[in-house]
Amino acid sequence: MQMKWVKLLSYAGFVYAILGYYNQYYLHWLDSIWLSGYSIEIAIVPFGLWRIAVEKVRYVRIRVAVLTFLVATIWLAFPLLTHSAFLDHHVIGSTWFFAYLGIIFLFGRRADCGWNCTCVGIRDTAGDAFSKSTLRGERFWRLRHVKWIPLALILIYLFLWAFYPRASFTWQYESIFGQVFMVIFSASLLVVPVTGNRNYCRFLCPYGALYGLVGRLGFCKIEADREKCIDCGACDRNCEMGIPVSSLVKEHGQVKVSDCVGCGRCVSMCPTKALEFRDVRSYLKRPASRRLENLPPHKEQGNRCRDMMAQAPLGEQARWT
Repeated sequence: MQMKWVKLLSYAGFVYAILGYYNQYYLHWLDSIWLSGYSIEIAIVPFGLWRIAVEKVRYVRIRVAVLTFLVATIWLAFPLLTHSAFLDHHVIGSTWFFAYLGIIFLFGRRADCGWNCTCVGIRDTAGDAFSKSTLRGERFWRLRHVKWIPLALILIYLFLWAFYPRASFTWQYESIFGQVFMVIFSASLLVVPVTGNRNYCRFLCPYGALYGLVGRLGFCKIEADREKCIDCGACDRNCEMGIPVSSLVKEHGQVKVSDCVGCGRCVSMCPTKALEFRDVRSYLKRPASRRLENLPPHKEQGNRCRDMMAQAPLGEQARWT
């Protein structure tokens, strides 16, 4: 019953964020900051505080805390308090775009998506209740390439803006693309209970497509100790992006894919701590991240975990997943 109420409130947070945008630009029901384009940031703050309070995994709790703080300050408080057009929340994202490319090359896509993105932020806070609804399997894994289509459409707009900045068709293209894309983004929130929390990030986000490519060329990866892997499938079950982590671990001994947003679930939920984040710091002789728990690095550790999972009651087995 408690989970139903959480999902209901979470879904209400999605609806509120969507209504705010459409009220400001189309409906004009109320002239208030509480129902405006900033509604998504406003919704992230209370849901973020709630997620910080209930989250038991240290890495995830820290990440959500940083995400909530940055949204509350940079994306919400600064623009509202300064009334500066330069600090408008969309301008902020555009201004930092090229800096992000360099940061992501060094530290991976999670530098933006996991720590300072409002689109991901609403899913990491209000949307966490739907994290188990992720569509999985080979068919959906192949669909991840669809997000190259919106990226291509954005590149077309940049071409038009660069060579035909004053042409009417450039402005028409921008208007149509913006409206259609906002409808798609809104719909992606409303269907989260069916398709999963990361549906937009997985299949449609153009920034995610480009960030993923840069991250794949860069240093970031999730490295696996195959000696510790007991093939329990916890990483696959907890990945909201539907990445076949265990298969990639078996084939390559690491996960270096363009779809990872660095949520840390696969790393933190692995019972034998076989997975670990790596980035440019690893090449500088510094650990990329601290393991969440110190477990004995013996091969027998995997056997003990597997035996415990097999013998435990169903209710107890939930803690592994």
